[in-house]
Amino acid sequence: MRLWRGLGTRIVFSSVLCGLLGILVAWLLIRHTTRETMQVGFAPYIHRTFDSVELHRCETAPEKWAIELGSGGRLDAYDIATLHSRNLRSPPLDVALYAKLRSGELAPVQLPRLGSDHGGTMVIRASNEGPCSLIQATWPPRASWRRHLLYLMLAGSVIVMALAAALGVLAVVGPLTRRIDRLRAAAGRVGSPSEYSSAGDTKSDELGELSSILDEAHDRIRVDAAMLEDRQKALERYLTDVAHDLKTPIASLQIALEQAAHQSTSPTLDEILKGSLKDVVYLSALTSNLRLACQLRDGWDPAAGDAGVDLGEVVERVALRVSYFAKSRAIKVDVARPDAPVLARCHSTAAEQVVTNLVENAVSYGDPGGHVAVVLECQAEAFTLEVVDDGPGVLPSELPRLGERTFRSDEARQREPNGSGLGLAISSEVCSHCDWSLSFAREEPRGLRVTIKGERFPNHPEA
Repeated sequence: MRLWRGLGTRIVFSSVLCGLLGILVAWLLIRHTTRETMQVGFAPYIHRTFDSVELHRCETAPEKWAIELGSGGRLDAYDIATLHSRNLRSPPLDVALYAKLRSGELAPVQLPRLGSDHGGTMVIRASNEGPCSLIQATWPPRASWRRHLLYLMLAGSVIVMALAAALGVLAVVGPLTRRIDRLRAAAGRVGSPSEYSSAGDTKSDELGELSSILDEAHDRIRVDAAMLEDRQKALERYLTDVAHDLKTPIASLQIALEQAAHQSTSPTLDEILKGSLKDVVYLSALTSNLRLACQLRDGWDPAAGDAGVDLGEVVERVALRVSYFAKSRAIKVDVARPDAPVLARCHSTAAEQVVTNLVENAVSYGDPGGHVAVVLECQAEAFTLEVVDDGPGVLPSELPRLGERTFRSDEARQREPNGSGLGLAISSEVCSHCDWSLSFAREEPRGLRVTIKGERFPNHPEA
């Protein structure tokens, strides 16, 4: 629509301007032709009228001499020395025309201006001296109806040009803008799997070629997108399979390292085993999170189904699994939970991975001799799960970004360079699927509090 208005306005304005310029040029040509005609035709007529006999009559009685011509015109005599007429009824001499006469123009003419009430004037030289040496011919302006007719013709010409321009806009700009609108709509949906519709412009011009190019580009994008999607799905399946295959040997390796560290009597070997155990715990969490991330990306919903998970048992299992890892870092993990089951709608594997990520993060980034508290509380229709540590925590400006994929705080990067930031992101995504809220807050004077809140499963025992 903006293009239509812009082009339409320009076309109408240009057409009217060109028409007015054409009228002006025509008017100037008409005046020039009229002047030439007057000088060639009317001047000799005046000379023939003001012959030697008429000159004698004028010189005999210049105070009375004047000749009335047809259509209201007249001839008046003037003295070339004084530029005045002795006939008091004669109009003043046109000194501008006399100046042109002196400069060499034989019969200078002053034509009436457009809309003027004054007629035309011509000055010729009759003799070199005397009261009748200059003759001025004057004729009245055209009748008013002729002027009005001229104005009507000019106005009609402008209106006709404006209508012609408007017709050109409707016939040229309208179809052009509609074609461009279809191309714009098609270009905005190129690559869309379901919303794209071709502009359907089959004309053999630049816009038709552009329509074909858009169709070809859409087809190429869809083919490439399908190929990339297939590759991504294959890669996700491969990662899921690899993570699943690695889970068992990593768990076995973790148990073996824990037993070896428990039986070790060498301080040096004990430090090596603790470092290896830390790496194994990281690998175990990474593979589990990768597998869960691929499942979520593939459309798996951890909240689907009618079964619930007992969060109390999940907290106990996680605390037991990370207990030796926490002990190796001289960090104490305390658990507080209700005796009765606390059921929530979530797949057990996903729920356990969420709690594992939060607890292992608190242990991994805590200081030796620190504490981690895992507190599960329940109300009539809701539960609250908190993981609180007394580690270094994070900056207030970094709290809103916790849970974003690949984001890690500066403190976390310094203390654990090998982290990926995937754990909190997976936990946040699972909580979102289960309609749980996940929030982070600083503890004073130091530490971090992670809180999960959600509704209890409808079939919990107290319901």
